[in-house]
Amino acid sequence: MALIHRHLSYFFLALSGLLIPSQVNAQTSPGAEAQFRVVSMSDIETVLFDTDEEQVVLTASVATFSRLLPAPKDGNILFYKETPNPEPGEPPIKTPLAKAKLPAQGSGPYLILLIRNPPTQELRFSTVVLDHSLEEFPANTYRIYNYSKRQLAVQLAKVNAVLDTRDSTSIPYPDTRKTWLKVAANDQDEGWLVVRSAPQPVGTNSRTTVFLVDIPPSERDPNPLGIVDRRIKERIYTDEFGVQHIR
Repeated sequence: MALIHRHLSYFFLALSGLLIPSQVNAQTSPGAEAQFRVVSMSDIETVLFDTDEEQVVLTASVATFSRLLPAPKDGNILFYKETPNPEPGEPPIKTPLAKAKLPAQGSGPYLILLIRNPPTQELRFSTVVLDHSLEEFPANTYRIYNYSKRQLAVQLAKVNAVLDTRDSTSIPYPDTRKTWLKVAANDQDEGWLVVRSAPQPVGTNSRTTVFLVDIPPSERDPNPLGIVDRRIKERIYTDEFGVQHIR
């Protein structure tokens, strides 16, 4: 693991009172023809779900979003696995793994996060539904999500933000080819610790989602302090009518 610099700088002192983090969108109930993508917050997961017309096999990755998928018209999505039916000739048994409900208004697309639950929970995954439309998340923008257990102070493209766990913020691309992401974590015992400093490509005609995730414990490091920034970039194109679309 890269060296973690223990440092409470003027930047993070000033940062702690700078911003009130933006909140993750609430879940409600959806419009027809809604679409969604899925990303896993743990491991690569393969699940099934049903549209109004067919069964879909879905692989949720931690490094990329799934393709755009059609949602059932009622917006209720059940992710499940199939197990053989002990009764001969009967269809397989559907075992629920996760449930999600898309918002009532609009057609998205939405982003569904699959988050692995502790073994004691009834369902294997909990879900978070986010508005992933171009209106909410425009081209040439970073969207930063804090999925660390700790409060994080973030500096990106000369913009400062303080994010509690599960909070997010949006930052426009700068007018440069490269920028730096700097992250400090609020350790309750040790104070602010610089846990990540890494270059970020900029580019154009795209948007970038960044998930800030704790490094998982291991035998060599049972209590890691570092942060992984999972970057997922989507290309945006404009059609002949001037309308933008997500590739």
